[in-house]
Amino acid sequence: MSATTVNLFLDKRASKGDEGVIKWLVSHEGKQRLFTTGLKISEQDWDFLKKHKSGMPGQVKNDYRRKLWNKLFGSTYEEEYTGKEVESYLGRARTIVGKLEDDFSFERFAYEISMFGQESKPSKETRDKNNVIQALTLKANDMNKEGRIGNALSYTSTSTSLLRFLESLTEKQRQELLNLPPLPIKEAKEKEIVLRFEYLTPAFLTSYEKWMLKHGRKRRGPKGSPSPATLTTVGIYCRHIRSVCNDAIDAGVMNRELYPFGKRRYMIPAGSNTKKALSKDDVLKIITHKCSPGFEQRSRDLWVFSYLCNGMNMNDICRVRWQDIEGDRLTFIRQKTARSTRGNQNTIKVTLFKETIDIIERWAVKSKNPKDYVFPFLEHDMTPERQKTVINQVVKITNQYMKDIAAANEITGDVNTYSARHSFATILLQSEAPLAFISQALGHTSISTTESYLGSFDDEKTKKYLSALL
Repeated sequence: MSATTVNLFLDKRASKGDEGVIKWLVSHEGKQRLFTTGLKISEQDWDFLKKHKSGMPGQVKNDYRRKLWNKLFGSTYEEEYTGKEVESYLGRARTIVGKLEDDFSFERFAYEISMFGQESKPSKETRDKNNVIQALTLKANDMNKEGRIGNALSYTSTSTSLLRFLESLTEKQRQELLNLPPLPIKEAKEKEIVLRFEYLTPAFLTSYEKWMLKHGRKRRGPKGSPSPATLTTVGIYCRHIRSVCNDAIDAGVMNRELYPFGKRRYMIPAGSNTKKALSKDDVLKIITHKCSPGFEQRSRDLWVFSYLCNGMNMNDICRVRWQDIEGDRLTFIRQKTARSTRGNQNTIKVTLFKETIDIIERWAVKSKNPKDYVFPFLEHDMTPERQKTVINQVVKITNQYMKDIAAANEITGDVNTYSARHSFATILLQSEAPLAFISQALGHTSISTTESYLGSFDDEKTKKYLSALL
């Protein structure tokens, strides 16, 4: 595995003048990603600093450049809020890379770098509470402490996306298009982006949506170009923004009358719900496929286990413990909704088939201590971050081998782990199982969620139902 490296990069592609945004350029396993620092400097200053990045000559008397060099390339610099000595931009990034080691991912780096130094910043002053980017970051931090790593990363991505959007705007667009005042100036050549809650107008959110649908996906490496995000991603990010708005209203930071969401204001897009269900014939091909021992058989077995166990996702499968199994019955609470429905926990009951019992016997750990995990993926002493890394790797390997199995059986539909859940629900519906039963089996809290979740009927079922018209 190649080493992970990080350097600083001046990104001028979104700038019209001689300024650019300093970004971290991270290289990992042959891929490169850029992460913004939010710091803008002139090209002349950057050329000078880059020339002397290994050390600032003593004869340089320009105080601004000396401070900027310390901030970017030095070991430490004086933190603005507290006067404390903190690690430089390049130093902190390299520290994070070293800390993550084998657990490194671009998503984890984005989260860790966004949270750097949060404990040193004031948190009780109104001006800091009235900061959308900080609110998103702090909420991500709280979720990370609770072990909700996926949600934490999603909130971090939202804050990063908003920063990119703000960086793309000219002063004229900030003032005229979005009715924002000029951004506050920290120093003569350095700008700090501060997004107040009162700036989140319907016009702002509409403009953000349009920008997302054109430039929402970050450029991959310094030579890449931004690409459109999906409406689904826009919806996720805007729901996170709505969440911190609700928090700000509850805290008295945002005036309720300025709330930008809802009817006749900004409506969050729902996105397109692409159906991923397979036909029953294709599912049976997967179940009866002659697998090679090892990863191929394990991947097929995990997919089938998900399909036969109420569409159980990989996160929940990896977390099954022996105490959850009694005879031919498996019970569990979905990790995805465990916290959001804490007051009304929805326990899902699964009937184990012979096939699923065989899968358990084939892959289970030897120990049958009630609190031990059934499958050999997670361990008790793993951190939430490590657990997420392991589960993601299980999903990745499963999807890779399932793709090969699909090709061998001439299956053209999606066969990733997510499709097993959709196939479970849709095949039950096409078998005329009651919608309420399907909803309960999936662990949904409302029928409407199940309705939007299901795939469409196949051609034969459609013809059968339409034949009743004549």
